Amino acid sequence: MKILIVGSGVDAWLTAAVLATAARGVAEIVVHETAPPAGGPLIGLPALHGLHSRLGIEVGTPLLGLRHGGAVEPFGDTGAALEGLPFHHYWLRAGDGAPLEAWSLNAQAAARGRFALRSQDPRSPLSTLDHGLLLDAAEYAETLKAAALKAGAVLVDNRPDADLVVDASGEASDWIDWSAWLPAGARLTNVENRIATFAHDAPLKAGRRAQAVTRNVVAIGGALASIGAADGGDLHLLQTTVSRLAALLPTGRAAVAEFNRLTALAVERARDMAILRWGDLSNPPEELAWKIAQFESRGRVVSYDEETWPEQAWVHALLARGITPKRWDPLVERAPLAQTREMLGRMKAVLEQTAEAMPHA
Repeated sequence: MKILIVGSGVDAWLTAAVLATAARGVAEIVVHETAPPAGGPLIGLPALHGLHSRLGIEVGTPLLGLRHGGAVEPFGDTGAALEGLPFHHYWLRAGDGAPLEAWSLNAQAAARGRFALRSQDPRSPLSTLDHGLLLDAAEYAETLKAAALKAGAVLVDNRPDADLVVDASGEASDWIDWSAWLPAGARLTNVENRIATFAHDAPLKAGRRAQAVTRNVVAIGGALASIGAADGGDLHLLQTTVSRLAALLPTGRAAVAEFNRLTALAVERARDMAILRWGDLSNPPEELAWKIAQFESRGRVVSYDEETWPEQAWVHALLARGITPKRWDPLVERAPLAQTREMLGRMKAVLEQTAEAMPHA
């Protein structure tokens, strides 16, 4: 089987690196590079570390979290699930006035200009750390290119025939328009103490391709969707799309239908987070409206298939847009309020002491 990748930059070379590594001995991976890689900053979510490990690469500067507006959305753990209930329910009940990120070691470290890598010891508070990555797009593309070629991908000057063609051109067609929800995209404006800050005024043609696979052509990256998520959503969507491509190799009718179904779900979940963070919430998509209603009513985060972001990221983003639950899970009331407040106070103090002891960033 021959797979031809047409395009450039991170879209093309991340695809080539993953497919060449996953399909070694099964498929021939050929790349027709159409342009030099574009530069500029990229954000990678913590989930990118697993992919980098499989590809054998190390690249990027660690980030502890994101800032949209005045709110910090830290990576890593915030608090801890207690008796099977998400931490934010205990925080809501305690109501001591401290923001939720006060129970994030990532946020505590960033506030002090400190940094450390995650500990593998689950008993250590450092095990709650995790970090994303600040990447330069051109440098990252070259790193991925080297990994792809090492894994057996072949760079060609002309476009040959292939069983499957991956469109990594970044050019949209047959577009479902989302500009009413996302009239502008995010852009990185600053990184301070390993927290990335964004403005939300970047030019954007928001939407997705109606079908990811048409005949024998698979759209990925910017050719598949545009949500303007400079905060890592676009890159994570690329990563998951390529992983799905490697798993399904959609050449038969059933595989194509399943690839299209799962990819549409993943794109829409990434879109919903972008809308929540900086888009128009006056008439959100049905799934996002339900997620907001459930959280506002009782603090529950609804999870759909193919979610891009973990539950804690949704909690931080919902709170940042001023969406606060009217009530908490009544099961948190099994302990006296004073005991809950004391427990949260001890937890916060441990995180503060741990952050103070971390090395300067």
